[in-house]
Amino acid sequence: MSGDLLGAALAARAGARAMVLTGGIGVGKTRAVLTLAGDLRRQHLRVGGVASPWALVGGETVGYRVRDLTTGEEHPLCSRPAPGLPSCRFTFSPEGLAFANAVLARATREAEVIVVDEVGPLELSGGGFTPGLRAALGSPAFLILTTRPALVDEVRAWAGLAGVPTIELGERPPALRTLAETQHLFDAAAEHCARPTGSTGPLTGYADSLARAATLVTIAPGERILDIGIGTGAFACRVAVPGVEVWGVDPSPTMLTRCQKEHPDYHLREGHFLALPVPDGAFHAVLSSFAFHHLAPTEYEPAFAEITRVLEPGRRFALLDILFTTEQAREEARVILGDLWDDEETYPLTAEVVQAAESAGAVDVAPHRVGRLHWAITGTRPHSPVSRARRSPAA
Repeated sequence: MSGDLLGAALAARAGARAMVLTGGIGVGKTRAVLTLAGDLRRQHLRVGGVASPWALVGGETVGYRVRDLTTGEEHPLCSRPAPGLPSCRFTFSPEGLAFANAVLARATREAEVIVVDEVGPLELSGGGFTPGLRAALGSPAFLILTTRPALVDEVRAWAGLAGVPTIELGERPPALRTLAETQHLFDAAAEHCARPTGSTGPLTGYADSLARAATLVTIAPGERILDIGIGTGAFACRVAVPGVEVWGVDPSPTMLTRCQKEHPDYHLREGHFLALPVPDGAFHAVLSSFAFHHLAPTEYEPAFAEITRVLEPGRRFALLDILFTTEQAREEARVILGDLWDDEETYPLTAEVVQAAESAGAVDVAPHRVGRLHWAITGTRPHSPVSRARRSPAA
């Protein structure tokens, strides 16, 4: 990899103003630029700029440091305010940022190649390494910038570097599971236990989040609810009051069997978000918990079209899942959770889910934070201009 990256950098320098290295957290962007800087020096090029290696305590990432690539001097750059699983951003050190910008300013006078590791949302909003980066962009040096994949186009546009070579480091994330693979996953889980209680990982606080989300749904005796991805019925049983008729769908027959044993009075069907086996307007509330993220982003809007289809006009849905408000918050959670993070899952952003619901015709759509990593999205099916008699699902 080192030789390939060196060759790519030398080729880019011969015909371009800069190059961009990208990849998700943990693929080794900083390690790659540190190795590349050494390789370029062996090509008799003067290299300057900054890298941002992790700061580790007991093997856990507690922040980042900033390193002068010319002298090797390091200073603290940012840190987490407290241990645990916060979704808040890192706290940046003014001294660390001042040091980094001074290093970049000096590199514009001395270096032939300037590294900026990395360019993120802080820089795009005018903070962070922005002063030094702008100075570097005004110099004749060749630039090597690192950024996360979701920001590549924005960074190139912001820096006036449209069209410069971009190299993605590491392996691409695995493809999303198919419906059959998801069904097999939960069949296997049901053979051994109920869905996770959430003591660790992204599901931390699972039971508390279910309880809080349940308060967002109002249901009365004699009414019907539908739980999509019902699993063992953990969400539905918190919402239902005596006299409420509970229906549930799940892609896993094994999970449905387990749910039926625990809740003999529930009406259960095999199904999924994109093809609910129930008629239009049949339910007074639609629920879902920790299932929506198994969908591909292109399936979000069709899923909400099905949800609004089966709701009675004027009634509400509540969708609980692991969601994030920003890409940065999601990546910070991934770093903090380490091995507890599941790379096979794709956790949506709240704005993506809200937009999909609104595009499908839902109104009064709103996110509600119910846990550190958990949000409930609520919304309402609008009143139809043409009245339609309520239908009862076939038993």
